[in-house]
Amino acid sequence: MGRRNQVYRRNSRSRYSRYSRDNHLIRNIIIISVSAVLVLAAAGVSIWYFVFYQPAQTSPSDAASTASSVAESAPTAESAVSQQTTANSYEALYPDMYVPQVEKIGAVQGEKSVYLTFNNAPSAQTDQILDVLDQQGVKATFFIYCNENTDEYLKDAIKKIYDRGHTVGVLTNTYDYQTIYASVENYLADFAEVFDLITEATGEKPTVFRFAGGSVNSYNQNTIKDIVAEMERRGFTYHDWSLDSGDSNQWATGQQIYDTTVNGILNSGKSVVLMDNNSSVTLEQLPAIIQKAKESGYEFKAIDATTKPFTMALPE
Repeated sequence: MGRRNQVYRRNSRSRYSRYSRDNHLIRNIIIISVSAVLVLAAAGVSIWYFVFYQPAQTSPSDAASTASSVAESAPTAESAVSQQTTANSYEALYPDMYVPQVEKIGAVQGEKSVYLTFNNAPSAQTDQILDVLDQQGVKATFFIYCNENTDEYLKDAIKKIYDRGHTVGVLTNTYDYQTIYASVENYLADFAEVFDLITEATGEKPTVFRFAGGSVNSYNQNTIKDIVAEMERRGFTYHDWSLDSGDSNQWATGQQIYDTTVNGILNSGKSVVLMDNNSSVTLEQLPAIIQKAKESGYEFKAIDATTKPFTMALPE
């Protein structure tokens, strides 16, 4: 009996041990299986997140990069818009300061023509110049410089020039080159002063103009291209000259002015002659210059909207 009990207890312990081992093994298998499932599930979620979801989102580093890019791009975009607005804002200025675009007619083969142009009109001797032109039966072009004269004086003088059949063009309100050529806006403001006076005095908008100091000078190197583009966009035509009489030189004699002008005319088919409305020597020589050119078969004309201009080469 005692022995049988010992055997039974030994067999019981053996069965319990096997049972415990079996249970432990099953529990381990379950734990491993569950862990494996969890790992696979986590892996699946990770794969889904990074492959399918993440590209549609922004990682922290990408977010910083994007924010930085927008912050940098925004000022650049705003700057571009601002620059464009600044560059083009003058187009909205002076909405009435436009004239029709017309075709320009150049010199033809064998043409013999002279365009006398007087800068800095009007002055005390403008009436005398007009009288000479009437006597010689020729027309010319006067470019207006306000020179701090009163509006009443300027409009009366402009009307007189216009009524006697001559062309009136814009020169400048002031010879302050540094100011008027500082920007397109500044040039338009100066131009508008003279434009309005001519329009009011004649009832017609002037279509031609001349740059103070010529289209190319040391003050407008950085702005002249934009100014020319804007003025041409508005329909205006600027005229330089092909022949300088030399009368802006206070030391020039009457004979020098005569020789320079006549020789230049006779050696060209078409001449645009630069003269100073204030030069007493020019007034003195004007009848002889006109007569000599006429004797050589030249016709005198006033510049108009269709006249193809002589212009200087603009800076690069």
